[in-house]
Amino acid sequence: MRVKREWHFLLLLWMFPLILSAQEIRYDTIRVSPSDQRNIHRNQNQRHDSRNQSDLSNGKPERLNSGKPPVFDRSKLRLGANLGLSISRNYTNLGVGPQIGYQFNRYFMAGAGLKYYYTKARNIDYEIRNNLLGANLFGYIYPVRFIAIFVQPEINYTRSTLTYESGGDALVTKGFVPSLVTGAGLRLGYTHLTINYDLVQHARSPHPTGFYLGVSAFF
Repeated sequence: MRVKREWHFLLLLWMFPLILSAQEIRYDTIRVSPSDQRNIHRNQNQRHDSRNQSDLSNGKPERLNSGKPPVFDRSKLRLGANLGLSISRNYTNLGVGPQIGYQFNRYFMAGAGLKYYYTKARNIDYEIRNNLLGANLFGYIYPVRFIAIFVQPEINYTRSTLTYESGGDALVTKGFVPSLVTGAGLRLGYTHLTINYDLVQHARSPHPTGFYLGVSAFF
């Protein structure tokens, strides 16, 4: 009888680990609903979603949306204007010229613009009035950060009226005037200070004869 009890005791000791193991397997493989806290796939999905939300909050794009940078970047647009105002007793000069450029890289900016100039000059014998409407392309090259090389082809339509004090008919001159302005100088922040020269040197060019100082700014 004693031997039989010892045999039962040993049998229970041997089966005890198997019972525990079966309990663990049954617990891991039990069927639960998708929203149940014990659903291990639900927890994994939550951790995956939380990582995605963290990446978005940190400004990191998703891998599916990552790719080549956009061809056109609005942050590289540069706006500028050429303004002119000079008024005296016998001379008036008004000018406005909006410009828009695109900073392709640190070495090159290009763009286009429009302009309108009005000039009136009065002399003892005559008065001359000049209206100018023009369009231009431009480009700036920066071999180093503070040096600017400038080129600007343009076409202008001018209409000049010459009136003599002695009377008579006014003399009207009108037509298209081409210009090709080049220059070089300093780049100081957003401002360019250049020495320019009109290569065409048309008789009715709006630019001064010979070399002259040019100032432009883009923001």
